[in-house]
Amino acid sequence: MIRDSRLQMFEVSLMAVNAWTPLHEPIFLDIEVGIFCSLLEIPIIPREVSFEDIPFTYSNFKSMTPWRREQHAAGRFCLHSIIHKANINCVDISEVYPLTIQTQIGIKPISISHCDSIAVAVLGLNCDSIGVDIESNDRVISTVILDQFCSTEEIRELMTASPSERLEKWMIKEAVSKAIGDGMSIAKEIEIIGENAYYDTSIFRVIRHEYKGHNIVIVIDYSDSSMDN
Repeated sequence: MIRDSRLQMFEVSLMAVNAWTPLHEPIFLDIEVGIFCSLLEIPIIPREVSFEDIPFTYSNFKSMTPWRREQHAAGRFCLHSIIHKANINCVDISEVYPLTIQTQIGIKPISISHCDSIAVAVLGLNCDSIGVDIESNDRVISTVILDQFCSTEEIRELMTASPSERLEKWMIKEAVSKAIGDGMSIAKEIEIIGENAYYDTSIFRVIRHEYKGHNIVIVIDYSDSSMDN
């Protein structure tokens, strides 16, 4: 019995050691009042760890690839960190898009993005919807795929544009599509003029950030009524 007890303690200890942990403390970006943003680096090589206690997720980690597990866990940890930073209590998280959380002060919009090595999450306390995208600044958006997310006029403009201009157009549309919740199927209908992006009746303000060779685009919609009901 003593031997069995020690074996069980050893197994419990192994489970604790192998539980998923972030590579570092979350990094918070100063966006503006009421907007919270957190970053977390993702391991280059996926780890053999347990993903059972990842916060704010209903996902089946067993169905994911090892790299996707790390991405998803990092993104949800970022979400956990900004909810804590905002000093609010999350009662529930939506399983449909656009992503929202139910809090003691109402329903609040959130968004999560991952790229090769970094995850990011954003939370808006005073806006109607929010979206985020993160990409390595050396990612190349080929002119071959422009017709998948651009209007005819945009394609003409981007055929001779710089790689960074094509990437930014992609990122803004990706972020807006997340905020709307319909995916990139609406991308051609999203119009970008100056510092704003437009879709249907929504007007999104575009905010740009950089972190360790990565571009971050956040879009915020203040055009509708409050989501607090």
